[in-house]
Amino acid sequence: MIRMVLAALLFVSAVVVWPTDAAAQDSSAVTVSGKGDFAGLEITVAQTRDLINQTVRVSWTGGEETGPVGRFATNYLQIMQCWGDDPAGPAREQCQFGGLEAQSGLGLGNFTKSRQIAYNDPKDPREPTPIPATGAAFTEFHAVTGKKTPSYGEFFDAGTTNEVPFAKTRADGTGEIDFEAQTALEAYGLGCGTVVNNTPRHCWLVVVPRGDKEVNGRRVGVDHTGNNLDSSPLSQSNWENRIAVRLDFRPVGRACPIGVAERPLTGHEFVADAIARWQPALCANGGSVFGFTQVPDGIARDQLGLDEPGMVFTSEPLASPGKPTVYAPVAVSGYAIAFVLERQSRGPEVETDPKVWQRDGQLITSLNLTPRLVAKLLTQSYRDAVPGNQPYLRRNPRRLNEDPDFLAINEEFKVYGALMNALDILAPSADLDATKALWTWINGDTDARAFLDGSPDPFGMVVNQNYRNLALPLPNYPKADLSCKELAFPLGPDCALLSRPLSADLHEGGRAISRGDTLGKLPNGLPDPLDPSKPGYSRSPRQPTGERSLLAVVDTATAQRYGLPAASLRNAAGQFVAPTPEALGAALDQLSPTEVAGVKIANPAGRNVRAYPLPNVTYAAAVPSAMDKAAGAEYAKFLRFASGPGQTLGEADGQLPRGYLPLPDSLRRQAGEAAAVIERDAGIPITTPNDPPPATENVVNNPAPTTNAPANPPQPPAVPPAKPSETPTPKPVAALRDTPSMPVSWLLRHLLAVALIAGGLATVAGPLMSRLSSRVRRGPEEVSQPGP
Repeated sequence: MIRMVLAALLFVSAVVVWPTDAAAQDSSAVTVSGKGDFAGLEITVAQTRDLINQTVRVSWTGGEETGPVGRFATNYLQIMQCWGDDPAGPAREQCQFGGLEAQSGLGLGNFTKSRQIAYNDPKDPREPTPIPATGAAFTEFHAVTGKKTPSYGEFFDAGTTNEVPFAKTRADGTGEIDFEAQTALEAYGLGCGTVVNNTPRHCWLVVVPRGDKEVNGRRVGVDHTGNNLDSSPLSQSNWENRIAVRLDFRPVGRACPIGVAERPLTGHEFVADAIARWQPALCANGGSVFGFTQVPDGIARDQLGLDEPGMVFTSEPLASPGKPTVYAPVAVSGYAIAFVLERQSRGPEVETDPKVWQRDGQLITSLNLTPRLVAKLLTQSYRDAVPGNQPYLRRNPRRLNEDPDFLAINEEFKVYGALMNALDILAPSADLDATKALWTWINGDTDARAFLDGSPDPFGMVVNQNYRNLALPLPNYPKADLSCKELAFPLGPDCALLSRPLSADLHEGGRAISRGDTLGKLPNGLPDPLDPSKPGYSRSPRQPTGERSLLAVVDTATAQRYGLPAASLRNAAGQFVAPTPEALGAALDQLSPTEVAGVKIANPAGRNVRAYPLPNVTYAAAVPSAMDKAAGAEYAKFLRFASGPGQTLGEADGQLPRGYLPLPDSLRRQAGEAAAVIERDAGIPITTPNDPPPATENVVNNPAPTTNAPANPPQPPAVPPAKPSETPTPKPVAALRDTPSMPVSWLLRHLLAVALIAGGLATVAGPLMSRLSSRVRRGPEEVSQPGP
């Protein structure tokens, strides 16, 4: 009986709740009350300091229910980000709003999404702007750069703006939404976080509440000519009801002194957010400056063969030894499938229970996925995932929320998935070790493997023929079906890779779905501005808040950063487990060993009922003999900070962002021992590389051998013995490995050549090539660099 109850509890999907520095988080929250007709409204912004490009939770009480049901006609909030140096708040000209004016499906009203502030009906008596003969006048946008423009498109548009034109208030007067805070890197017209007089520029979150009265005082549905609000939130009578909350950002562009020599750090994305938070603390008061470059795991490992590799970060060790290498654990996170799925019932016309349709638009926070369902999503096997109604998919469901296989374990979607459009998973283009683990999880499931080999699921759905017998595991996500739907000129073809592309990396995918963005492009019926003989393409419209249905492969730090819930995946024990701190901790107990002692990887075949199947441990790798004593001391300092003070969860400089699991004591000791070896052996020439290794210890529990790794992995050569005059230091848990030699010029020659070739191919292939990019992070900021 106890086992049955436990199983039932484990089957229920968990909402991922990460521990935080409670004092720092609470002290940053701000609650502000409305005024006038909105005096009972209270707005709470959960985080207002130490902001980067992320989402912040905005919640409220004391509102009136948005109506009518299922539509935005009255009683909603309009939310935007603004700049402004006046302590009283920003002017309306300083606000990023109006970028979504042309998008359909975003509520009602003639000008509610617009910067238009003067109109013949309804005329605003408090609007100082005279109404021209055309009957229209618009608020200029005044950028932080000093430029004033009536056309905001120079600074933001439908693809970049973070405005929320309509935020719903529930029947009980409450509501919430995750609002994207943008730095100067995402919204240079606002300049948030740029350093002026040694202080990062602050910005404002502005909420304009809307009731059921128009700017002329007439009540909608009573004496107003329409049945919904029509005026812009920037119209003076509406703007006077604004509620402004100051937002303080971390500095953009000057986390560490400029011109100081940097110690290079290179590696995969899983550690990028942590390093960005650690950098300012490490370089404070004249400390060491570390510059991080994000690259795939394979490139990071290859760099260990350079003459001066610095320190790299990866999930797996280098397979072929050449030079002694130290591995140290620095971060634990998870590989997750994040989602934005908002309740969409059939509405009051169909649903008789008002408790059903009153919840439309609210975020669903739990989702169960099996390996077979993830395989379907990653292989373009739903009918609408490929344009043109392809005959080999004609018997398959159109989308995830119509799949009986999915509905059998996600009951809520039988009611609230009626209008969703979940077709696939937005996945990264970069090769990652963690992706191999995800494919291993799929490949180890009998039902998923049979589906990939061509067997129908119990409901008759078959794999897309272009993926049949897919050989696994892979480090990436192939787009094997490049089908296009031909359209009459000037419309270009609607192609699968163009309309449903890969993301550049995990971060781009997570940020995109939080914004309702598929990253796709669709033919727009206009000529290509660079070649009028070819059709043009535009970005696919973003899904409006309240109607989003998107999934993406992310790391847990990105999921937390953008307020994304993560799916519960069915582990090898048959339980659905979300990547909570507890589930990641349990997963550490069943990691698989590698050929390097102390370096362990995800074990999707582990049968711990509490364990999440896809944890990720990031290891810092360094070659002591390839650095001088000064570099060895600084890299050792980095490791001691990263495994010590850097493991404290919080929002301040030097702390660990949410989404990471603080290292357990055993891994902290392992990192400390590796730091001691680097500091001791830096600059010592390799003289006895073939000496037999001393015994090493494993402080992380070593599970029974699994199918993922050999039962008795070969023991690698260890650290050369210390000189007699030196004091012995503790043996590192991750023993030294040798890495193959590689000329120092390799990175410059080959990466440049690859970049140039990729750039040429992308230019020739046009819309059929996925976009490649890398993010270079320097302290708290992120610079998106488009691929060549």
